[in-house]
Amino acid sequence: MGHPEGSLLHWLYTLHILPSWVPEVVPHSFVVIVLLVIVSYLATRNLSKIPSGLQNFMEWTVEGLENFTVDTMGPMGRRYTPFIGACFLYILAMNLYGLIPGMKAPTASLNTTVAMGLSAIVAVHYYAIRENGLKRWLVHFVGDPIWLAPLLIPLHIVGELARPLSLSLRLYGNIFGEETVIAILASFSPILLRLAGVPLLALPTQLPMLLFAIFTSFLQAIVFCMLVSIYIATTIGEHHGDHGHEGGEHEYDLLVDAVPV
Repeated sequence: MGHPEGSLLHWLYTLHILPSWVPEVVPHSFVVIVLLVIVSYLATRNLSKIPSGLQNFMEWTVEGLENFTVDTMGPMGRRYTPFIGACFLYILAMNLYGLIPGMKAPTASLNTTVAMGLSAIVAVHYYAIRENGLKRWLVHFVGDPIWLAPLLIPLHIVGELARPLSLSLRLYGNIFGEETVIAILASFSPILLRLAGVPLLALPTQLPMLLFAIFTSFLQAIVFCMLVSIYIATTIGEHHGDHGHEGGEHEYDLLVDAVPV
């Protein structure tokens, strides 16, 4: 995964600006970050009490993200909107970025999705320690009753390791699969045209899949952030005495079951 794979940024490798062992998704990831920073700057440089244009769109986006975290986690979700919202916007931007001809979606590489999954789980446990304290966080791994600790501790550790694995593989598999299908459908165009005897025209056989990929780009960003929100709520709620929703942990189990793969 460390070799250049070919894109509009491949010149960074041919000119030896970047070494060949750096995955090509890395510069693409930085391009997405720069684009998000520029959009954020343009939306906030001249704030007004009556928003319009880009500021109005960004305020609508932030409000929507806050409503999403509150709906998922309860009132305490407002405290985690900046983190959950940043994950959503970054993942969505990376997914859509890959639909631009000549560009590569960073989320189509395990290098990116594993990093996102690990970062999310580290944040989950950071918030748990901050809210409940280190002692209660450690007690979570011991479980109850105490005499089952030798069995429960390994089970809890395996469960925590499975979370970033699930987050990263789900996101990677869907985005990589989309890009692969789009590439295959695009390759059909010259074959079909040659069979039809029309060699000079383009046939966008990949267009329906591109439109579907826009929808799934939003869906995968939502799924990732919903799972992270649930992880935060359940990890904090196990010893905090408040799961953020009436009905407690059972409702979060229902939410997990409802999340599409």
